[in-house]
Amino acid sequence: MMVARPVSIPQSAFLLGVGGMGMAPLAIFLAQAGCAVSGWDDSLRDSMRALLESHGVRIEGAVPASVDTEALVFSSAIQPSHILLESSRVAGRTVMRRGEMLARLAADYKLLAVAGSHGKTTTTGMLIHFLKQSGTRFNYVLGARFRNDALPPAQYDAEADWLVAEVDESDGTIEGFNPEATVFVNFDWDHADRYANAGELDATFARLAQRTRRSVIVPADVNGRLDALCDAELVPVETQPDDFNRANAALAHAAAELIAGEELPGALDDFPGIARRQDVLYQDSDTVFVADYAHHPTEIAALLKHARATWQGRLVAVFQPHRYSRTAAFAKSFAEALSPADSVILLPVYAASESARADGHSAAISEFGDDQWRDIGPIELAPVLNEELAQPGESVVLFIGAGDIDRMAETFVDDWKVRAQLLEGASAETKLSLGEPLAKRTTLRVGGPARFLAEPADLDDLQALLKNARAAELPVFFLGRGSNLIVSDNGFDGLVIALTQPHWRAMAIWQENRIGAFAGVRLKELCGFAAKNGLSGLEFLEGIPGTVGGSLRMNAGAMGGWIFDVVKSVQFVTLDGELLNWPKEKFHIGYRNCAELRDAIAIKAIFVAGKSGESTDIRRQMDTYAAKRKESQPREPSAGCIFKNPEGNFAGKLVDELGLKGLTNGAAEVSAVHGNFIINRGGATSADVLGLVRQVRDTIHRERGIMLEPEVLLLGESWEEVLS
Repeated sequence: MMVARPVSIPQSAFLLGVGGMGMAPLAIFLAQAGCAVSGWDDSLRDSMRALLESHGVRIEGAVPASVDTEALVFSSAIQPSHILLESSRVAGRTVMRRGEMLARLAADYKLLAVAGSHGKTTTTGMLIHFLKQSGTRFNYVLGARFRNDALPPAQYDAEADWLVAEVDESDGTIEGFNPEATVFVNFDWDHADRYANAGELDATFARLAQRTRRSVIVPADVNGRLDALCDAELVPVETQPDDFNRANAALAHAAAELIAGEELPGALDDFPGIARRQDVLYQDSDTVFVADYAHHPTEIAALLKHARATWQGRLVAVFQPHRYSRTAAFAKSFAEALSPADSVILLPVYAASESARADGHSAAISEFGDDQWRDIGPIELAPVLNEELAQPGESVVLFIGAGDIDRMAETFVDDWKVRAQLLEGASAETKLSLGEPLAKRTTLRVGGPARFLAEPADLDDLQALLKNARAAELPVFFLGRGSNLIVSDNGFDGLVIALTQPHWRAMAIWQENRIGAFAGVRLKELCGFAAKNGLSGLEFLEGIPGTVGGSLRMNAGAMGGWIFDVVKSVQFVTLDGELLNWPKEKFHIGYRNCAELRDAIAIKAIFVAGKSGESTDIRRQMDTYAAKRKESQPREPSAGCIFKNPEGNFAGKLVDELGLKGLTNGAAEVSAVHGNFIINRGGATSADVLGLVRQVRDTIHRERGIMLEPEVLLLGESWEEVLS
């Protein structure tokens, strides 16, 4: 039903940063009040988009160059120099911060303002809960979402004369509010970028109290502190300083009774709670994951105290500091607040709208912490947590911070749940990690992480993993030693399987001149085993830097021979988990390719050796091949030959003739030793290597009319996309 639009409500408004925790409720309130609301956010979540659209807010697909709305409202996280803000000012639009728009709306109502350094949102949520229980009619704008979206974060009631809202001191917009009543939850110094000391913040709160027309509700233990600064009518409320939830509830209840004008029940049994406040994301018998918005030392200390009282086991705190100024001002206090944790992991500072400063990084906190505390980047979070969660006993992981750490937490926890699905039916000996870096598992040493990396203990576990991956619709990639492979910098969004456990490293003599070798055996080990047993014919494999499984998939070759030249049969598992055992003749084998093993995993092969001979003679031949390889191939990290040899020519020869040896892109370089190799000079990225591949390929095509095709595998991207 369309409602009459109050005078303070613009006819239309565009909200820049509409998905923010403070912006979204404001957008919903405006839309409910009859305003045509649209907006944009560069990191809008699907759940937030659905919530906004369900309340009539239109979400733009891209940030527009200009808008024709009556008002443009922007989040404090948006830089004032944003191009849309500039164009709107030039066009004469009303441009205001979120707090300024809220103050404009509040002028039409009896405002119950909730203020203070922290705890405002929870107190406001409890106040809303008490008033709804009483049946009181009122308006509200929360600064976050309730855990249950059935209770919206904002409510417009055309017949109500009260507005409940939290007012924010962080950006100075608090000065625009003139409340009917005010609730102060605490007076801790915060926002060091705006307030140089606690006294400046106290003065700001005192001015708000002085502008309050009726009652100012304060915790009794800080009553005297505010009383000394202003002559407002103070209503002290007895709280429990050591229990934030009870203290917030007492203040909220007092405020609710003031609005309702009667005594109200104070039950919180069905209070849904506030999103990102002590949210238990997942819990099982061994692991608990909790997310909390805490970003001030006092909040963090309270959270850790709550966690210690609630759960047993090791306490792992993952903290993302919020703003450089706050980190610099409270580094020691942060360290003290985090110290009760058994393990502390510090992520880079979430800058919000601030520029970096030398004394405001996470290292400033760890300087006051334990030597075992770790400063890591976001990409390292999953593997570091893998280590933490591998510790015996229960682990409680707290994801703490007001930036985007909640997204990291949700991603990790979602993957942790999938991990449990993947391991269903597998033995405890099978290893499965999240976010495992793949660069260290390849010979080129570039690339991002695998979403999941599994190391099955045996065949049964491998089959269980494959069947579970199929059920979870996860792509699967088999990783040998990582030669002939380039991994995208973005990594691989699927399951990587590495046959590294002891079961897969076994070899044995099979009849007189046959060797059975599992997929995890390195070719160098296979050649050495053959030589030790006086079996010849496999020497040419000695210098190929791969495993049996990976080399079978690629039909690896060297010194004029190919691995399938000496294969009798191969046992493999399809991606559906089916076990097959085929003779060599059944496979379709080509240049650097075995078609059937592209989408399957070779687990064992029977090799046919030549005539028996002296071990010393066999090793002499191996040494000859090894010396030739060393002379003709670079020693730096590489993926082997990059391009397939074109018919009647050689890729390396073309590179040499066109003077492309030594060509560089970042830390990647076309080898001066062999033109078909790209080497990693140290610190190269996948993008460096792929850029060089394109450059070499395009040059040869332009100059010689030959279009080279890649020989190496590319994981995480497709060659079609990269080379187009």
